[in-house]
Amino acid sequence: MEEETYILYLILQKRKNEERNFRRLKLASLRDTEDPFLLQEETFQRFLRFPKTLCWELIQELKPHDNYVRKSRIPFEIRFISVLYFLANGSYQSCVGNSHFVAVSQSSVSRNIQDICRLVFEHRNAEISFPNTAEHYNSIKRGFHSKFGIKGVIGAIDCTHVAIIAPSSLSVGVVPHDYMNRKGYYSVNVEAICDDELIFRHVNARFPGSCHDAGIWTTSPVRIKLIREHVAGSFTWLLGDSGYPLEPWLLTPIGTPSSDNEERYNKVHVKARNPIERAYGVLKSRFRCLSKERVLRYTHRNAAFIIYTCAILHNVLIKRGITLSEDVMAESTAPGDAGTATSFASTEYYAEGRRARQSCLNALGM
Repeated sequence: MEEETYILYLILQKRKNEERNFRRLKLASLRDTEDPFLLQEETFQRFLRFPKTLCWELIQELKPHDNYVRKSRIPFEIRFISVLYFLANGSYQSCVGNSHFVAVSQSSVSRNIQDICRLVFEHRNAEISFPNTAEHYNSIKRGFHSKFGIKGVIGAIDCTHVAIIAPSSLSVGVVPHDYMNRKGYYSVNVEAICDDELIFRHVNARFPGSCHDAGIWTTSPVRIKLIREHVAGSFTWLLGDSGYPLEPWLLTPIGTPSSDNEERYNKVHVKARNPIERAYGVLKSRFRCLSKERVLRYTHRNAAFIIYTCAILHNVLIKRGITLSEDVMAESTAPGDAGTATSFASTEYYAEGRRARQSCLNALGM
């Protein structure tokens, strides 16, 4: 009886291997006959968000750094395209693999996402860079001043939630309820700073959804940098909502304005802080894998790599002047998952922050 069972097991395994090999050959055949770069430019951008020329440039730049080695090697071009398709549409891996111009297995899509995201992060992370020279600071200041009439601003800051599946309680050092945000779903709370052109200058995806925006800011490397520069005599400001503490380098709205000048300051503040809201909107419209409805089915670590990759690619497109098409914007959903905006208790820098805000308010009349 045991011998018959073992023979049946061998037969089933052989059949399963034959089916797997047949599917592998079929997918390889499809890849050989379908070339995504033969798609019309409009269709290519709708599916992948990138124009063909820029997509090809990135492929040629990253390809020499690829260490992917397997018996049935999938061309790097197809692997890169499969990841772009996933990022842009947020579909299940099997759906991405079954796309006629990708044609790879679900397991291959999974490996591609990890490998390509790491390549992009390792070799294009300089796309997200906080200003570190006076010239760079002044360039951003001029942008905010010319558009919104506010001086000394080097960026707008806010957090947004990116939905993930419930973390496993078996993972070492992971507490699942830490990821449950105030809106009732599991997420990563992502801190970002952008300039007036919607270019991300800082992205931090290290914190779970239950963390308060101001708590994330307290440990931010950007805050540490701005504190040092303030001590050295620098006067530059970020703009944040009322969920952040008022500090000499981070200006928030006036809770209860008591004069026309304070009302004016609040109106200018809202307009000048709006780029971060728009940047998040464009990011999630362009890369639907980050939208709440899609939900990243990954660990926090892998989800963070996906978030960083999307932000890097967003900056690449913005710097090239490539905007979202109207049909993509029409299909997208409103962000609706910004970070917490509840008031935050003042810090030891509050008094200095009030003086800095008053200085900014006085400068609005000049």
